[in-house]
Formats: sequence, C-alpha cells, structure tokens
Amino acid sequence: MKWIDKYISKAVVRELSVKKKDPNLQRAPIDSVEWDFFKTAPSLWRKEVDDWKQAREARRDPHNPVTYLLQQTYADNMIDRVLFRQISNRVLRITNKQFLLKKPDGTTNWTTTNFINQKWFRKLVKQALLSKFYGYSMVYINRWAPGAIQDHIVIPREHLIPEKNLLIKNITDRTGLTYTDFPNFLIYMSLGDDAIGELEGIGPLTILKRHSWASWDAFEQIFGLPLRIAKTMVNTPKHLNELQSALDQMGRDGSMIIDKMVDIEYKESTRTDAFRVFDEKRKAVNEEICVAVNGETMTTFDGSSRSQGEVHLLTLEEITAEDVKDVQDWFNNEFIHVLRNLSYPIPEGEYIQIASSSIIKPVDRIKIDESISKMGFNIDPGFIEDTYDVVLDKENPRSQGYRDPNQLSFFV
Repeated sequence: MKWIDKYISKAVVRELSVKKKDPNLQRAPIDSVEWDFFKTAPSLWRKEVDDWKQAREARRDPHNPVTYLLQQTYADNMIDRVLFRQISNRVLRITNKQFLLKKPDGTTNWTTTNFINQKWFRKLVKQALLSKFYGYSMVYINRWAPGAIQDHIVIPREHLIPEKNLLIKNITDRTGLTYTDFPNFLIYMSLGDDAIGELEGIGPLTILKRHSWASWDAFEQIFGLPLRIAKTMVNTPKHLNELQSALDQMGRDGSMIIDKMVDIEYKESTRTDAFRVFDEKRKAVNEEICVAVNGETMTTFDGSSRSQGEVHLLTLEEITAEDVKDVQDWFNNEFIHVLRNLSYPIPEGEYIQIASSSIIKPVDRIKIDESISKMGFNIDPGFIEDTYDVVLDKENPRSQGYRDPNQLSFFV
C-alpha cells in the first residue's frame, strides 16, 4: 500500500514551493497529495464500564499512550441518540452563523470573507468543535489550487497520538509520520482543555442507559404479556411436544385445537409500575447528558416555569459564546497562517469574527438604530452592512436624507 514515502515526496515539494512564494505558484497545476493507511474495521462489540476504564488507563499512559481504545469507546457512546443530537446541536449553533473576515479598522472585507464562506470551511469548523468532545481532530488537505482549497479528508482519530505528534499507519504502531512537519496540509485541531476530550466523562452515562433499556426489555418479556399455562393429564413426549409447539405459535388472535384433557390458563401479572425504575434511570441519564454537553436541560426537555427556562437559555448562550471565541482564536492564531501559505490573498491584520445571531426582529432593530441616530451619534456603515446584509455605496452618499418619515435618514 502507498504510504509515507510517496506522501512525503510530494508534500515536501509543495511545502517548499509555498514557503518560497513562487510568483508562478498561481499557474501551478493541481496535484493531489496521496495518503494511505490501514483502515481498521470499527469495533461493534458493545462497550461496558470495564472497557471504558481500560481505555482510559491506556490513553493516559505517560510513556506509551494508546488512543484507539478510547476512540472506539467514544464511537460506541455516540450511538446514543440523545448524546449525538446534543453534540450536533452545539456544533450547529456555530456552523450556522456567518463568518466574516474583518479589516484592522473593523469593517468587513467581503472579498476575503467569500474565501471561507464555503462548504469545506464549515466542515473544518465542525471538526474543530468536535475536538472538544473527542480530544482532537485532524483533516488532510488533499486537493487544492493556489488560493482555493477544494477538499479535505478527516483523519481517523485512532491514527493519531497527539502527545508524540505522530500520525500512524496502523492503530497499533508506535512510530509514524510527525504531522507537525506538514502544518499546511495536516491540520491538527484541539479546542478543549486537553487531548482526551469531554466524552471521557460522558461515556459511562450511555453505558448505564443501555443497561436500563436492556433491563426494561427483559421486564417487558417477563411481565408485559400474560403467562400461558397448559395443564394436561397426558405425559407422552409426542403430546407434550405438540402442546409446546401450539403454545409457541399463539400470538395475536391466536387459536389452537386442544385435547379435552388439556386446560389452558392465562396468568396476569400484578406488577404495573415496576418499569418506572428503568424509565426514571433513563430520564436521569438523559438529563445528565444534556447538562454535560450544554449545561442545561430545559431547551431539550419540558420545564416548570418560564423564569427557569430563561436561566437555562442564558446558560446555553454562555456556552455558545465560549465556542465562538474558541473558534475565532483557533482561526486567528493558527489557521489563517495556513490560508496565507496556500496563497490566499488575506492581508496581514485581518481577523475572523463570527456574527452573533440576534433575536431582535429587523423592524425593531431599525427602530433602535433610528433612535440612536436621533441622539446625535453616527452609526458605522460597516455595522449597517453586517446587521442588515446590505452593501452601502459609501463613495456616493446622498446629500440629503429621506423626507419620508417612514424611511431612515441614517442609512445615507
């Protein structure tokens, strides 16, 4: 299989050409860089608490950290739909926002902003945010032209050992490619506090909930349906086998022909609410997952009052604001240099700003801005453009404002 040699030879040539800022780089042909590895089939074996403990111990080994065991545990945890949706919603609250590249004076550079308003960039931001939960993420820019990233591949996390800056071919390898040697193509992201991730503490919750589902299913099979009891005086093997077969085939609208010596009895269960033990545990685990991911529960489940709901919403907004700042810091401190090295014409001093979604209606927003203008304060044209998604002709402003009182003079 193709592996390190072919990849390094092409990547080194490209790295050198980018660093030299070759004036002919704009005419350089598109050349894909190939990366190959032994893809390991995902483990579908159900993980238990003991597996989680062993994976944690292997991951935290100070001399020889192993990542694939914990990452396989995380993949098993993400089967839980509540956990999956909570993490997805947290990511969507960022990727659905507008990304703006700002000039040093604070105005939006729409030309460079269009460079990142692309699908590949939203996918990249998604991986950056997921690194908070998985510990780290890496993408491999495999197709690009000068000033135009076309595609990238998400590197399986099992093939990374962040503590050693290694990209390994096989998940059991202890040596491999030092990915920091290729920062323009192997984009490592870790927005959390460490390279282990928040899923480490969430994993046992999904395991415990799975136990409750299994116990509830067993309870349903034992007590959910009436017990069928057949009493007979005939003790021959043939008769007993025929009777057993008839009982097994009795389903909804079931019927059977029995001997006069056979008496069929249905034994109803007297237990009516024992299932609540499993249901309450399931609900408690769901709430714990919501708190672990989003810091609150009432935006997902019902609440008791509007005031409590507002408090929970404020908590959610604080977490979202932290995610916004983390993505902005990652881009401004790390990824913007990659874009420049790949010949994106982004001037020095520009920075990314993620536009916050306002809950104020545009009509009400206009009234607020009009009141500020009447107070004697000038409103920055850049603010108007960003807020109302318009482009103002600043070079040819109107000499006078609108006379119509229903129109706003501060726009001109």
